[in-house]
Amino acid sequence: MKHIEASRELKKTHAELQQRVEERTAESVKANDQLSREIEERKRVEQALMESEERYRTLTEHVADGVTLVQNGKFLFVNNAFVSMFGHTNANQILGKRAVDLISSGFDQGIKEIYGKLELGMSGEKIFRAPCITREGREFWVEGRHNIIKWKGMPAILTTVRDITETRLQEIAIQEETERLRNENIRLRSSIKERYRFGDIIGKSQPMQEIYELILKAANSDVNVIIYGESGTGKEMVARAIHDMSNRRDKVFVAVNCGAIPETLLESEFFGYKKGAFTGANMDKHGYLDLAGGGTLFLDEVSELDLNLQVKLLRVIDGRGYTPVGSNKAKYSDFRIIAATNNNLLEQVNKNLMREDFFYRMHVIPVTVPPLRERKEDIPLLIEHFLKLHCDSKERKSLPVNIFEAIDNHNWPGNVRELENVLKRYVTIQRLDFINPRDPKAANEVNDSGKELLQKNAGLRNAVELFEKDYISKVLNQNKWHRGKTAKTLGIPERTLYRKLKQFNLGLS
Repeated sequence: MKHIEASRELKKTHAELQQRVEERTAESVKANDQLSREIEERKRVEQALMESEERYRTLTEHVADGVTLVQNGKFLFVNNAFVSMFGHTNANQILGKRAVDLISSGFDQGIKEIYGKLELGMSGEKIFRAPCITREGREFWVEGRHNIIKWKGMPAILTTVRDITETRLQEIAIQEETERLRNENIRLRSSIKERYRFGDIIGKSQPMQEIYELILKAANSDVNVIIYGESGTGKEMVARAIHDMSNRRDKVFVAVNCGAIPETLLESEFFGYKKGAFTGANMDKHGYLDLAGGGTLFLDEVSELDLNLQVKLLRVIDGRGYTPVGSNKAKYSDFRIIAATNNNLLEQVNKNLMREDFFYRMHVIPVTVPPLRERKEDIPLLIEHFLKLHCDSKERKSLPVNIFEAIDNHNWPGNVRELENVLKRYVTIQRLDFINPRDPKAANEVNDSGKELLQKNAGLRNAVELFEKDYISKVLNQNKWHRGKTAKTLGIPERTLYRKLKQFNLGLS
């Protein structure tokens, strides 16, 4: 019996083991099937990804804009347009490099911050503009647009890049023009505030206001200017004002007196010469055209230029260069011509003393400086300026009425230069005299009224009263006995003037 039971138990155990084996086998088959399905799925996904990448690459290679994929700050993908844009021949020359290495210095840190914020999921600029550097070192401007995507489970930056160099250069040109106009407006406003003075030029009369306007217009251009005017009117000061207000203000102003250069030296002085070009040429010398490069060449008394030199200057003005004496190599210089003369250049042309084509090259913006006799209202300002300039601080800086009247009545053939010299002489020897070079016998002299008081041996108080009475009387006559105007001219209240009139018995009725 025991043997039979043991046999049954053994069969039961065997059956259970068989069942377990079958169950394990079924589970193993099921697991293998699952693994096979997963492997197939993975293969399918990888194939789909490869096909997707291929489609995306094909798409990106058919767009004009550059396309890049950046992860951890480095390029994972660039299309052919991007490669060509930066002067490379294949993508491998860029892949793996840092994106910021292609940005110009000064902008790279800003782009690095943008990439960093985007990859961390922080807010950042998704559109940027920056100058970039090609493989050859050429700088150009790009505009980029960023998008965050997932690439192999990690954030990456997909960027499209477009060359905007032409547009950016236009914007920069507009900005520069806007800045130029802003500076012009500032100069205009400042000049309007102090129109009695324009740089070193003194005058508030209407003729001078028109000159100031012409100076501003000429300064905002780069064409040639011709300044007409009598000797002593300040033509060179006008030329310097144009230069100082122009875009060439930081460059040199070369003034040339054309009438003071011997005819034999004209060419070498203007164009320079090479060592050994002639006897005494011991070294190379720069001419006026070299020195004026980038700045202004002022040709004073331009009518004195030799006809042959006019021809050669025409070549330079037309951009065909010039050749220094003793050289066979042409040179070029960027300068602006401002010329001046006290002659009628059209008459010079008619007399064959000036070439007609040279005249028209010079006569682009004509400026005619008025003589002093046509702007006598500027004389008080000029007197004040010259007295401050030539008097010591302890000396008086005003003129007695009779001296002022004499100045006002003079015709000033020598213009402002003559006025300055007359005042210098007056300050030095206390005597005012006018000299007419055309008629020396017509010279006249006006004594300082203060010396008349000395001749009368008047005491200090009496001298002061005599001078004060004489001065008030002349100012009254000058203002046609208008007390308000007289008080204003004297700089005293009307009550004080009334008291003085009563004190000196000056026609109160």
